[in-house]
Amino acid sequence: MNQQALGITRQLDLLRSRLLDRRFDFLLHPGPWEPDLEGTPKADLDELLRGWLGSPKPVTILDLSGIPSTILERLVGAILKITYEALFWSREKTEGGVERPSLVVMEEAHRYLGAQAKGLALEMAKRVAKEGRKYGVGAMVISQRPSEVDETVLSQCGTFFALRLSNPDDRARVRGTLPDGLTGLLDVLPVLRTGEAIVTGEAAKLPMRCRVELPAEEHRPRSEDPAVSQKWGMQKRDEGYGRVVASWRAQSPRAVTEELNIERVAVSDGVTLTDELTITGRNAGDQEES
Repeated sequence: MNQQALGITRQLDLLRSRLLDRRFDFLLHPGPWEPDLEGTPKADLDELLRGWLGSPKPVTILDLSGIPSTILERLVGAILKITYEALFWSREKTEGGVERPSLVVMEEAHRYLGAQAKGLALEMAKRVAKEGRKYGVGAMVISQRPSEVDETVLSQCGTFFALRLSNPDDRARVRGTLPDGLTGLLDVLPVLRTGEAIVTGEAAKLPMRCRVELPAEEHRPRSEDPAVSQKWGMQKRDEGYGRVVASWRAQSPRAVTEELNIERVAVSDGVTLTDELTITGRNAGDQEES
């Protein structure tokens, strides 16, 4: 009976953009955990926990670098909650954290554990930091800006590794972890070399300056600084930026350009589209129709 337009076009366009955005595939198309038309998934939560906690590999890495920032905080909170609850309720079993302690490493913690954050990620991080050790769940907080990380989380950390820091607020946060007579050791923080760190806390009887031994070159992550002067001195060559767009759209650095001719068929409202659509930017071997 409403004579005005309902205005659902914006919501439909937003839903369509989410369905076409590959960054949301983990949520909208979670593989075997996606329920069928009857609401029954192929895999249950035990399969997920087996991959996270029961993998034969000693380290499980969850790459969240391509996740949109709008849902990153909720996603990290959900991961922490699943991990904590699973180890909490299995504390009387051999799969529990008491028998198999687990360490949760939170990289770039200032993005979702800021002092102003009030989401699930900060709530679960506080719970893990305060109560996790009793159930075999440890926490390692890694951040380039310790002054932006919540004080409650940092106060529960027993050992601190302070690398080169130049910001006075960050140095003040680290200085608060040292006894009064040893604060002068932090005066060298702005001039530390790459790989050098000040270690203080339970892991060291006395605060000490050390240098971290780098792993073998084939085992290092691809995070080193580029050789700027050397790369800028190279001769300019022709480059195909179609591959760049392909990786961007496929959300995969190894994607290749592939042309697929898809013929549109009639839809339920009677509108027929017969134009051929050329799609680029799909992963090699991915032949699913959109």
